[in-house]
Amino acid sequence: MTEGKRFISLHSAPFGRKGSFFIVQQSDIGLDHYGASDLWVGTTRSTGYGYSGIETTNRVMKITLEKDGKPVPFAVSNTPAEIILESDQGAVRLCISEHRLLQFHSEDGLSLVLNAPLTAFHATVRDMLDGSWLLTTYMSAVNWLFVPVRGACVMDAPYDWRGMRNPYMRGTWVPDQNGVLDVSVEEFELETKRRSSYPDYGASAAAVLKDFEQYRDTCFPELPDEYKKSRDAASWMIWSHTRTPAPRSLIKRDMVTMMHQLFGQCYCWQQAFQAMAHCKNADFAWSLLQSVFDYQNPETGQIPDHIDEINITFLTFKPPIYGVALNWLLDKCDLSVISEERKALLYEEVSKLYRFFFEYRDGDGDGLPEYHQCDETGCEDTSMCMKGFPLACPELAAYLVSMADALSRLATLLGYSEEAKAWDGEAAALSDRLLKAFWTGERFIAFRAGTKELVETGSISFFTPLVMGKRLPKHIADILIRDLFTENIHITPYGIPSEALDSPYFEHGWSKGTIQSPTMGLVVLGLAACGRVEEARDAARRYVRTVQKSGFYHMIDPLTGLGNDKAIGINNVQYWAAWTAGVFALLAGYLC
Repeated sequence: MTEGKRFISLHSAPFGRKGSFFIVQQSDIGLDHYGASDLWVGTTRSTGYGYSGIETTNRVMKITLEKDGKPVPFAVSNTPAEIILESDQGAVRLCISEHRLLQFHSEDGLSLVLNAPLTAFHATVRDMLDGSWLLTTYMSAVNWLFVPVRGACVMDAPYDWRGMRNPYMRGTWVPDQNGVLDVSVEEFELETKRRSSYPDYGASAAAVLKDFEQYRDTCFPELPDEYKKSRDAASWMIWSHTRTPAPRSLIKRDMVTMMHQLFGQCYCWQQAFQAMAHCKNADFAWSLLQSVFDYQNPETGQIPDHIDEINITFLTFKPPIYGVALNWLLDKCDLSVISEERKALLYEEVSKLYRFFFEYRDGDGDGLPEYHQCDETGCEDTSMCMKGFPLACPELAAYLVSMADALSRLATLLGYSEEAKAWDGEAAALSDRLLKAFWTGERFIAFRAGTKELVETGSISFFTPLVMGKRLPKHIADILIRDLFTENIHITPYGIPSEALDSPYFEHGWSKGTIQSPTMGLVVLGLAACGRVEEARDAARRYVRTVQKSGFYHMIDPLTGLGNDKAIGINNVQYWAAWTAGVFALLAGYLC
């Protein structure tokens, strides 16, 4: 019985590559070991506003193997570039050789069966009369051309004219007389055309591996010995979730999606984390940070919440942590790589965003901008929102203090001395207002603007003001850090929960107790900004060790250290996130 060797689990981390919408994944019940696979080829294309990549739409066709008409059980192996379906009778290999090309290859006389249930209105399977077949489904935004480069296709795809669709596609690709099978699946957005020739499979797989390794070696940080074994998996997660510009796509430069499942968009504040994680490559890091401003409203300064190839969402946005990220890049990057023009452009863009919050998010005019809906917190079900909106809180003000400080530093680099002084004064004045409004002498609180109803809970958002760094008086930082390190209340062996364990609002929910990668990262960055290096290292190590053991889940159970993405309440399966891989890289590479 053959058993595979796995670089990653396709149950938790669907297989993909940079720039491609193709994915290969196990279903809810599928496992990678011998005979247990329920392996599907799918897509991460967006089909409209909302969460893309939910299982019902992105799983397109199931992969099985046959020999002489009989099923062949297999185990799943993988590398950063390939998936290998290994059986006792041979193997079938596949790789995403180009952004829009998926290739299958076998030399062992095995047949490849691709079975697609087609429930969507107007789903069609067309004979192209040249040996190739075209599958089009509107639900999944799929338009795939299947070409038997070596071997032949036996297609079973009856048409239901009353239903106006093909109810299923069952294509069997059989090898040639020498037992060799090569099948290419090419994605098209417009009309299809079969190529005169297709790339050699071996050369394709080698090129994909080279592309990944080049990214890893030039962008991803080196890690301490304890964490080196996770470097390939973490860097592959980010590389394989990277979107690239393409015709008819709204993506203008490389950006990173969160997951191949459910959260398939490029969330703007995630790009800030990825920029910090990639500070080894100043050009790429700066581009990641600046990518979100490609969509900035020129009149208001607002940036969107997220972007994918067909949608930009301005209905909400996430916390403005871009000052935190910019300060990090100013500290860590080789700034000689960044031209004066790029620095000046980012300076203008971040300045506009800063002003947006005072012009459009300060409803009561007290100089303390508010969150106006739960999405803006980044922790949508946080207990900090329990009194409703507009919500004035120290967290948002602290992010803006960090932004003003970063703008002052960038202005200095650009030779804008008067503007640098003005931004420094802005940061000082906002810090003063923040402390007077939100510090009780013992802790931070928040309040609903207008009614002044107080909010005083165990949310992690009352610790994120640590990102103010030098602007936070030492005695306040000392109190916050003392409370933060109250074991099994605000911190556990696995990291910092989003809600204190002794809080009446602790529920293991999205932001009601799980350890989340973005807030975990922000608090550690805050500890470092306050000069508390040992405490930052302690907290970072707890989280990094947990993620290395449990996987790159966006949410971690604070009591067990296990992945807890089921807390979202939507998916039956937990999925790894490129965002978590980025926070892992940031903490393991620079703060452990």
